[in-house]
This record gives sequence, C-alpha cells and structure tokens, in this order.
Amino acid sequence: MSDTPVLQTQAALDDQFSVIQRLYEESLRTLDEGQVLHGLIVAKSNDELLVDIGGKSEGVVTARELSPGMSISDLKVGDYLEVLVYRIDSDGDGTMYLSEKRARALKTWEKVLEAHQQNEAITATVTQVVKGGVLVDLGMRGFVPASQIRRQPVGNLDEMIGKMLRLKVIDLDHKRRRVVLSQRVVLEEELNQKKQELLSTLQPGQIREGTIVRLADFGAFVDLGGIDGLIHNSELSWARVKHPSEVVKIGAKVQVEIMKFDPESKKVSLSLKHSLDDPWKAVPEALSEGAIVPATVTKINANYLLVEVVPGVTGMVPKSEFDAAAPPDVGAQLQVKILSINLGSRRITASLNASATSDAEVTAGSQSQSAERGAEPEVPTPDSAADAQEPQPAGEEASP
Repeated sequence: MSDTPVLQTQAALDDQFSVIQRLYEESLRTLDEGQVLHGLIVAKSNDELLVDIGGKSEGVVTARELSPGMSISDLKVGDYLEVLVYRIDSDGDGTMYLSEKRARALKTWEKVLEAHQQNEAITATVTQVVKGGVLVDLGMRGFVPASQIRRQPVGNLDEMIGKMLRLKVIDLDHKRRRVVLSQRVVLEEELNQKKQELLSTLQPGQIREGTIVRLADFGAFVDLGGIDGLIHNSELSWARVKHPSEVVKIGAKVQVEIMKFDPESKKVSLSLKHSLDDPWKAVPEALSEGAIVPATVTKINANYLLVEVVPGVTGMVPKSEFDAAAPPDVGAQLQVKILSINLGSRRITASLNASATSDAEVTAGSQSQSAERGAEPEVPTPDSAADAQEPQPAGEEASP
C-alpha cells in the first residue's frame, strides 16, 4: 500500500496550519498611530478609499491624504498603497484614518536623513516659487533658497518651475521635519573636482580650447573647463589692443596657449596671439630699409609715434623724424620711410620727414626730366607728319 496519499494529506495540513497561524498573529497585532503599513484597496467612492491593512482591520484614506498628482479616480480596487495610521477614533466606532502622503513624507524624511549623513545628492522637481526661493517635491516639501539654485544668480525664478535639480541638504529642522537644500553646493563640488583633474594635466606650451567668460580693461578671462585663465591685452593679438572687446567677446570659443601656470595659486596665464600666425614672418618680404610704405598711426606720444606698417606689425617714428608741433591724428593714413629693421628685437624705426623729403626729391626729379625731354627736338615719323604742324602742349611751349 502506497504512502503517497498520507504524505499529501500531511502537506495539506501543514499549509492549513501556516495560514491559521498567520491569521492568528495578524489578529493579535496592535495598530498604533504613526505606523506605516502596506494596504490593499478593497472599496472606493468619489472622495475616499477603504484600505485593508491586515489584522482584520480596515482604514479610510480621503482624497486630501493622497500625494500631489494622485487622485481617487486614478486608483482602483486591488491596488496596493503604503499608508500611515495618523488617527484612530477610539471614542467612536474605532475608525482608522490613513494617509498615503504622510507615509510617503515619512519615508522621504528617512531618505533625506540618510542622504545627509552620506553626503549624497538627491533629485527633486521645482513645484512652486515662494519668497526667497523655490519649493521642490522630494516626496515631502523642500526649500531651495534663490542663492543656492545656481553658481550665478537666477533672474526669473518662474523659469525654474518643472526643472529637475540635483540637491544636497544644508539644513534640517528635525522637529518640524523641514529641509533646506542647495544645488549650488553640488555644482561647486563638481567644479572643484574638474579643477583638480585639469590641474594635473596643465603644462606650459599646451594649446587648449576655452570660453571667454569675462572682459576687463587689462584682458580677457577664459574658462578652460573648471579653471579660469587670463589673456593679457598684450597677448590677445599681434596688433596693439586697447580693450579686449576689440578682439574677443563673451561666450566665444578660443584656442589659447598656456604661457605660465602656478599650481599653488592656481593662476594660469594664456596667450591668444601665439595660436595665430606671427605677422613678423611677413616682414622680410614686405619691408626693406629705405623703402617708403603706407602706414596707419596707432599712438601719439610727445617723444614718438607708433605706426602700423604691416597688419600686426608696428614701427616707431622718433620725435626727430616728425613735426612734433603738428603731429598727425590717430588713425591717419600716411607714408613713412623705413630707416631700420631689427628682426631679432622686433623693432622697426621709420621717418615721416625722410618720407616727405624723398617725395619732394622724386617730384623735383620728375619735373627736371620732363623739362629735359621738352628741350629735345621732335623728329616726326611718317605716321605723325601731319601732327607735327599742330601747336605744342603748353608745357613744351615753356621750354627754352
């Protein structure tokens, strides 16, 4: 005779015993205010839910006790909810009042405390603009001061509604369960990490891409990706620069060379002109000593003039080589004579006086040559015999 039916009967009895034991334990469970439980929706109306929380107990969840974005119409019988017992009507019929939003807030508070202890960032969506900042939805309300939203001031806080922020806790009120958060802390920590990574790779002579972030009278500041470097006006262009706005604008991408780098002070000196073609390379072919060339006056001083003789190349006209009593204006276009070129020291000396003298000599020489040509007898060719009878031009009539 087989033992199989006996074994099956014993297994069924064990299962039945387990169920009875579980039901018995649930019947002994005491429900207190403040407990968070998992419940099953067993009935619903237009304004409340009936939730089975076990232990032969049921509680009521009203519409106002649901989290923002949830509604009774969206829930159905058979759905599970995590709820908190926030009131038991002991004087009446013992009705238990449950809250989904309070259970969520309590769980969120525990997560906020853990994130604060672990120095971890949490994400939340901006839901409302209030005085001094914005509110975010963490599963509970959190406050982010306006100064803690970004590294730079936010002009219009209304633009932040619906935006997801990465936040760290900067203040907690345990009694009221209020939390103050900051995204600026997260951004600055990330920036510092980028700085450290960048600092370990910077070397003089490197060419780096950066973004112009600020202009000053003395130069332009460039964000290299976490560290700001300075391009002095003298390093913005091979030509003379009075203000960086003549060469660059905020937001522009530029290729710059690392000139100097101090790891301790984290100061970086940059050059924009060193990543451009050197205009002095064209000087040997474009200029020669004694040549008269066009120039533009770029600066006037009592002792000298500065003139641009080749784009990006400046020459000096000493005070002995121009009329100091009647100097030309800045921007004036004129002719200068190249007196000397020193490629090693990149110095060019020029003269206005010598240029004027040379012009006068050229003019006088031209007039003399014309006069000499006028004194020579004209020998008509067969094709111009008839023209020989016409009167001579006035210039030739004046010749002896």
